[in-house]
Amino acid sequence: MSNLSADDVCQAFISPKTALMYTPKQWQQLVLILRNQQLLACYSSIFKQAGIFERIPTQAQRHFLNADVLVQNHKKQVLFEVSELKRELANSQQYFIFLKGAGYTLSGALVGESRIYNDIDILTNKESIDDMEKRLCLFGWLSEELTEHDEKYYRKWAHEIPPLRHGQRGTIVDVHHNIVPIISGRHVDADKFAKNTVITESGCQILSFAAMTLHSLIHLFFNEEVKKGYRDLIDLHTLITTNNNKVFWQDLITLAQETGFELELFLACRYTQKILNTEIPDFVQDEVSRFCPWNIMFLDFIYEKALRPNHPLCQTRFYSLAEFMILIRGHFQKMPLHILLYHLTIKAGISLIKSLFGKHVFTKELDQP
Repeated sequence: MSNLSADDVCQAFISPKTALMYTPKQWQQLVLILRNQQLLACYSSIFKQAGIFERIPTQAQRHFLNADVLVQNHKKQVLFEVSELKRELANSQQYFIFLKGAGYTLSGALVGESRIYNDIDILTNKESIDDMEKRLCLFGWLSEELTEHDEKYYRKWAHEIPPLRHGQRGTIVDVHHNIVPIISGRHVDADKFAKNTVITESGCQILSFAAMTLHSLIHLFFNEEVKKGYRDLIDLHTLITTNNNKVFWQDLITLAQETGFELELFLACRYTQKILNTEIPDFVQDEVSRFCPWNIMFLDFIYEKALRPNHPLCQTRFYSLAEFMILIRGHFQKMPLHILLYHLTIKAGISLIKSLFGKHVFTKELDQP
């Protein structure tokens, strides 16, 4: 058999028993591709659920089992960091909601079982974000030094403050006051999402599954970054599959309409179904089909390529072009043209100066005694 294709990797997720036909070389390729996409533990779970894990070559099994251990360690670390944040923000008068990966884990749902984490995301309202940042600084969460332009970008245009890194543990927390950049003109009052939350047994506030799914699909289809797009698509598939009931869909559709993200919901339904065979009820198909955009052929071209596994071993034809198109589309969605041109010009100038004079040229010097 030839090298694995992106479609082969997707098919192994949809129908795990197809992977039993792989040669040792193809198993090696699958491990490399899945590690790159942070999906080794996810596929390990899929193979176990299908009852075929013991039939996988021993060398491949070791990689999957190691990934399982790594996931458990990540989960323990996230739960520890969540408990610390809860303690540090206990006296805050405003809500703070755990988003994305941390929210998945705290929900106890399948979507959080195989997750690897890069940071912890929380959402609060804009009025209280300065107070929250000061509180976190007191407990050792500090932002890294930024250029004046980047500082302005976060404070004036973005939907979050600069990432905060803990001085001892190195963990990163992203504090959001919105789900998309303010400058985009499509930002939604965080209180809208705060009304769609649940409290976990440990006393943490997370989004309801409908709001969690909406946030996940907005993150994927409003963003300019899709290097882990296949992993994000699997998150969406898992959220939809494990909550595939009428109440969930009605809540999701209503929330998408209230926040103005009907197009993103349409795209999520379309590409999870096309790429992962996700089961979407007929009444949902009928409802979201109203949001089909005029440029659907263009969107199909870029997303059907870019949302498949991304690795040099299995990259689809024209993947780089599709990725570039999504980069441009994402930037245009996030910023008006004049702001985008200004932002890119400044970033290009900073990169050029750093390449000529060194990366520390913008580092502020400490006052000499």
